[in-house]
Amino acid sequence: VKCGAWGCFDEFNRLEEAVLSAVSTQIQIIQAALKARTEESELLGRKVAIDPNSGIFITLNPAGKGYGGRQKLPDNLKQLFRPVAMSRPDLDLIAEVILFSEGFKSAKDLGPKLVSLYSMAKELLTPQQHYDWGLRA
Repeated sequence: VKCGAWGCFDEFNRLEEAVLSAVSTQIQIIQAALKARTEESELLGRKVAIDPNSGIFITLNPAGKGYGGRQKLPDNLKQLFRPVAMSRPDLDLIAEVILFSEGFKSAKDLGPKLVSLYSMAKELLTPQQHYDWGLRA
C-alpha cells in the first residue's frame, strides 16, 4: 500500500473463515482510505502511507463442485470486490499462437491437432498428479 503495488491473492477463498473475516477488516480499511484519497491510514495499530495507485484483487474457485477446501465469502467481503466472469479460452487459437511464436510455419494446422492430442491424453491416460495436460505444460 505504501508503494502503489497491486496485490492479487489467488484462490482467496481457500483461507479459513476466521482468517477471511480478519483479512476483510484490513481490506475494508485500505479500500476506504483509497476511496477517500487519504494519504495514510491505520492498520494493526500502525500508521501506513497509502499510495492511490494501490489495488487489491482476488481470485476464487467455486465452493463445492469438486473444488475441495473452498469457503463461501462472507457478505462483508463480497461487497468489497467487483465480480468478473471468465469464459473458456479458445485452446486451438492459443496453441496456434504458441506454435507461431516458436517458429512453426504450419501452426494453423498443428494447433488443433496439438489440442486434440492433449485432450485425448487427459481422457485416456491414468490420472496422476504429475501429469499436466493444460496448455501451460
